[in-house]
Amino acid sequence: MRQICTVTLIALWLGGCTSPREASSPGMPRASEAAPSSSISRVDVRIAREIDLAPYKALAVVMPEYMKSRPDALARVRALGVFDQVISSKGLPSFVMKQGLQRQVSDLGKWSGYQVLFHAYKPFLVVRFDCAARSDGVRYSLIVTNPGTLENIYVGDVEVMSRSSLEIRGLLTLGAGLHESNCFGAVDHGAVDALFASMTRWLHDNIRSQ
Repeated sequence: MRQICTVTLIALWLGGCTSPREASSPGMPRASEAAPSSSISRVDVRIAREIDLAPYKALAVVMPEYMKSRPDALARVRALGVFDQVISSKGLPSFVMKQGLQRQVSDLGKWSGYQVLFHAYKPFLVVRFDCAARSDGVRYSLIVTNPGTLENIYVGDVEVMSRSSLEIRGLLTLGAGLHESNCFGAVDHGAVDALFASMTRWLHDNIRSQ
């Protein structure tokens, strides 16, 4: 019983006191950007391609978020004023029908279906979130993908749980592993705000460069 209490106290202490660390990215240039006022101080920009944005401005598709607690991603991308249309991936089947492309685009549950739509309609971009356990902890990512080539052209992430905290949580949950709850810190610490700010700068830098 004493050991259980000790582990619980350590977990509570880490949850309240652990500060994010910058992620290491061997073999890849790093560019860390300051985030808005929050306890998450850095966005680690892993990929930020220079692109001609003009061909992709007709459409952006926002995939469902990893966390259901932030349903405003669609509105946020629309508010950027960069894309002519912004739709959720859930609304993509009806969009395909309106465009009369249902015979060409059959499976939107796979990236291959997105590739077909990319070539059958117009070039577009996909904006999505991801949450994954890495060597240094749990990281929450905002990713922009070119579905025509399946290349990620922007990837920014922040740490929302340190490796030590994740290990202690696994101990307390009998090794349950990565769960959506491990990314609650993305909301609590403003990771979504920081990631959107970083992605917006990347988009507008590419617009200005044209």
